[in-house]
Amino acid sequence: MKKVRYGIVGVGNVGGLHCKQITEARDSAFALAAVCDSAPGKAEKVAAQYGGVAAFTDAVAMYDSGLVDAVLIATPHYWHAPQTIAAAQRGLHVLCEKPLSVTVGDGQEMVRQCKKHKVALGVMFMQRTRESMMLMRKMIAAGKLGEIFRVQMVASNWIRSQEYYDSGQWRGTWDGEGGGIVMNQAPHSLDLFQWVSGLMPQSIAASCETRWHKIEVENTVNAVCDYGQGRTGYLYLTTAEAPGMEQFVVAGTKGTIIAEGDTLRFGKLAKPLLDTLMKEKNAWVTPVTTWEELAVPANPLNGQHINVTRAFAKHILKGTPMTCSGEEALNELQLANAIYVSGFGKGESVALPVAPAAIEKTVNRMEKSRSIGKGGNLRSASKKMMAKLV
Repeated sequence: MKKVRYGIVGVGNVGGLHCKQITEARDSAFALAAVCDSAPGKAEKVAAQYGGVAAFTDAVAMYDSGLVDAVLIATPHYWHAPQTIAAAQRGLHVLCEKPLSVTVGDGQEMVRQCKKHKVALGVMFMQRTRESMMLMRKMIAAGKLGEIFRVQMVASNWIRSQEYYDSGQWRGTWDGEGGGIVMNQAPHSLDLFQWVSGLMPQSIAASCETRWHKIEVENTVNAVCDYGQGRTGYLYLTTAEAPGMEQFVVAGTKGTIIAEGDTLRFGKLAKPLLDTLMKEKNAWVTPVTTWEELAVPANPLNGQHINVTRAFAKHILKGTPMTCSGEEALNELQLANAIYVSGFGKGESVALPVAPAAIEKTVNRMEKSRSIGKGGNLRSASKKMMAKLV
């Protein structure tokens, strides 16, 4: 293979963006070869827009066409697992939009099937390609902060209007979307939370609430993470706040780094925190700290989807690292599922890894108690397809 021929499954909002970026990239390593959408006339319209590439209304028909080497799945969340597995079983590589799946059990099956059929599975966590996040992660991994004992993220920059939720039948529903901010907007935040810090909690205690929006699912989450040995974490996520912010704080024994958007500040301690705590003779000591605003490289493609698409194609062709593998993406899904099991349960701590049966039970209960069928019963339809595949 000299060039990866991409087929896009679902060419609505983000799928349409992928079509545009792949075409405009004019990269010798990949090209747009086909598009698929179940909405009547949608695929044909998009195909004509991008040079008359092949158009399909059925994903499996596109998989079987011989026209594509890899598929980029940009459909509602419940379809991610069956559409990925169907592609893998036909020897096609899969780049999946976030989240990997709604439940960790389905996500694990996606990883298993792709390994079984020797195809690559990547996930569209393009915020890993933000220069600020890469620099922050590099500093932490290099030990610049010392031993990490606190991780805090406030992601209230995901504001959405009621019109947004009303714009798609599946949005804001349990049977169509499988959750709210945790499943739709904040997977990016949850992924950065663990990827940048390099830490996964032992347990999570959460609350999941809905304020003002007329939706079935949550729009606001508070979660406390326990990493053991007194190390803690905190997450606040919402689509119902303005002015919103994106603040990410990681504190260690040598200093603290604060990200606000793509601005980074590093507070370096003059001497290690443990020396101050255990050896300092002054009872009212104020540790000497030097604050520095870090230089974040300028990049016109900072955090763009095309970075992930390009890296995935190169991985297929040359074996170089992809941005995020399906196996790595299970970490984000573990955080999301633990938040739901705790937040829609009794609010008690939930140990990680989450048992697949526990999240299935939670989602099933939420769908039964809150769903009015607006989401088109995508969960039920996807489960039937999964049953046929595995």
